[in-house]
Amino acid sequence: MKPQIPSSSSSGSRIKRNSPESEPCTPWAQAGTWHLVLQDVQGLPLPVPAAGQLGPWKPTPDLLNSVFQQLPAFRP
Repeated sequence: MKPQIPSSSSSGSRIKRNSPESEPCTPWAQAGTWHLVLQDVQGLPLPVPAAGQLGPWKPTPDLLNSVFQQLPAFRP
């Protein structure tokens, strides 16, 4: 059974999925794999150090605080 990644069909969705059967979403995408395409992304003025991960991960409270300090209009 193939894993299913949810995607919203509404125009307000910020995450779109690209299935293994789809054309690659970018020239650098690995064919035959799932990809998540983020839309409406806002860059931060200052870098926030964080160790990268190969899959989804939960950010630490300190990391979230560093991000939220740069996004004063955003309230979780």
